[in-house]
Amino acid sequence: MKFQKLICTLIIAASLGMAQAKVEWVDRIAVIVNQDVITERDISDMSNNLKSTLPKGEKPSAEALRQAAVDQLIDKKLVLQIAQLNNITASDAEIDQMVEQIAQGQGISTEQVYAAIAKEGVPREVLRKTIAENIVVSKITQQEIAASSQATNEEVARFLAQYPQAPVITVYDVQHILLKTDQRSDKQARNELLKLRTQLQKGASFERVAAQYSQDTASAANGGRIGWVSQGMSTPEFDQALQSLNVGEISRPIKSGFGWHILRINDTRQEAMSAEQRVAAARAVIAEQKAPQAYQAWLQHLRSTAYIDFRQKPY
Repeated sequence: MKFQKLICTLIIAASLGMAQAKVEWVDRIAVIVNQDVITERDISDMSNNLKSTLPKGEKPSAEALRQAAVDQLIDKKLVLQIAQLNNITASDAEIDQMVEQIAQGQGISTEQVYAAIAKEGVPREVLRKTIAENIVVSKITQQEIAASSQATNEEVARFLAQYPQAPVITVYDVQHILLKTDQRSDKQARNELLKLRTQLQKGASFERVAAQYSQDTASAANGGRIGWVSQGMSTPEFDQALQSLNVGEISRPIKSGFGWHILRINDTRQEAMSAEQRVAAARAVIAEQKAPQAYQAWLQHLRSTAYIDFRQKPY
């Protein structure tokens, strides 16, 4: 059932992209958002998508669903337009990674994901375009929110005074292999790491593979060893990977600002946060608390400076 619901959601989302390709020929234009349009079909598909994700027993009116769908579609158009102005895109490797995550979450292969979508008449390229848009929206949203939800020193001081006891966190003994993307594409780096991961899973020495291939020269000379990394003190991508791995397990390729990595955890331990870590953690918690308000303020600003024209409904 969960897989069927996921496929349904992907189909509906992808169908929005299909409608965009021939917007003037499919149905009526409902809203103009700067240089883009939202059609009645877009609104219908999004309404169905929202309806499928509602808690059991919750039954909003058709008008309420329509309004929620319109609001979400307008927001997405505005965010994508800002992303385009800032040249923010999603690489093929990032799209591949997302499809793999969907497949792994359902215990199937990526080809089975594409096959399930194709059975409903949604081509592979339309699904990938939809995923790419979602990745771009996430990137620009995180960038904008991070810039406007930073914690002040006064807020950090109040937070630490409220929680004076240092919490205990997990610390990981980590090795990694890094491939940079200055001389190769994201897709090439990721594919190369997948091949190295297969070798490691078959018993190849992590130390030897890291020494031969890793482009982090400092750690490569030490068998790829980074050392002890504290929970919550790394990039979100690294932190998520560390928390999901068991000792001795090899991660799938992970993208960071340095390139693409695979990780292995050698050991873990528990220890109290240092003073520096507590300050960093406080800043992160405060920023997370401020993020929803910052996000809504940003969307309101986008709307206030945009040309939005609501056309008459066809009924």
